[in-house]
Amino acid sequence: MTMQSRRKIIFGAGAALFSSDAFAQDGRLNFLVIGDWGQDSDQQRQVARAMAGVASHANSQFVISTGDNFYPRGVSSVSDPQFRESFEDIYSAPSLQAPWYVVLGNHDYEGSPNAQIAYSNRSPRWRMPARYWAQQTPLAGATASFYFLDTTPIARLNNAAAHVPLLGTSDESRAQLTWLEQGLAADRSEWKIVVGHHPILSSGNHGEAPALAERVKPLLERYGVQVYFNGHDHDLEHLVDGNVNYICSGSGALSRQIAPVAQSRFAYANIGFASSELSIDEFVVRFHNGEGGAIYETQIRR
Repeated sequence: MTMQSRRKIIFGAGAALFSSDAFAQDGRLNFLVIGDWGQDSDQQRQVARAMAGVASHANSQFVISTGDNFYPRGVSSVSDPQFRESFEDIYSAPSLQAPWYVVLGNHDYEGSPNAQIAYSNRSPRWRMPARYWAQQTPLAGATASFYFLDTTPIARLNNAAAHVPLLGTSDESRAQLTWLEQGLAADRSEWKIVVGHHPILSSGNHGEAPALAERVKPLLERYGVQVYFNGHDHDLEHLVDGNVNYICSGSGALSRQIAPVAQSRFAYANIGFASSELSIDEFVVRFHNGEGGAIYETQIRR
């Protein structure tokens, strides 16, 4: 079977169907996770250099961004110079010239979310085919499904006064939740990973997003999702509740203080990022500090 024929089709989001371009090497997926990075700052550059070293050593195949890609007000258009200044010129190392799967954060909604989607047609590595979508990637003897959410409209469902441009009605937000539940319910993948910006559990400055805890958390538990990645809180944290692991990687350019909660397994209030290694039976997640050093590791068994 050729590599092309083994590609899995992304399902969802009312957008054109998309092909996955991430393939397991020797039965494993290696990737990085970073969030809240679009500062064009010295700290962002420091983390980028550390990411480059880890990506080169691990032969990472892609990067996941957990949102807040451009501060403080997103981008204005597909030609906004921030794409060059805060993305292309900073993550310029050869080891980071891989696909970046990107979700929207609340700061991205201060500008044009659609411009970030459209940038997928300009950049060979920027991947945002829609505001929310999913894709499947084959492993050796297994399949991993990734669901990329647009959590800002969901997080604001409990705030009737909040205005979310272009995707602001409760009906549209509930449509995303319906899409997620239908996808998870039909999914027979061995690994199910959900990525969003807002936390469901957190000991960080923002804390949990109540609407996600109410509406998304039960779906993760009901349909056997093993990992939820998020940003928004500017820290690195691993929390466990039931069978779901909540991984915060939101300190790609700045950090804030934390106060660990009962579900916290590890919490770090400084800049850094996460790396992951996924195989048929095990999901290894490591946190790295601003110099690239591994400061925490957990093994999640299927």
